Amino acid sequence: MIGHSPDRADYDWRGFSRALKVRHRGETRGIRAIADEIGVTASDMSRAMGGQIVSVGKVIALCQWIGVPVERFYIAPDKSIETDCCSRPNVKRDGLKEGLGA
Repeated sequence: MIGHSPDRADYDWRGFSRALKVRHRGETRGIRAIADEIGVTASDMSRAMGGQIVSVGKVIALCQWIGVPVERFYIAPDKSIETDCCSRPNVKRDGLKEGLGA
């Protein structure tokens, strides 16, 4: 997934989008009618089907509509990956410990 940091939790918005599109293909009604039934706006549903981020409440409602648990698209952090990025306060900068005077 582009832009996804594997050491942080994330959500598979592309997979979620694909699942919505597959479910919608089986419908004879339009997005507006389906969205009204689900309890989201047509623009929310359209955004989600386009792979864009929508609020958690809308994700839950849409997951119920497609009949899958919300966790199906959850991407757990992978803490086994080591990084060379430093974020601790004791990182040395310019030969000095951060927080100490010159």
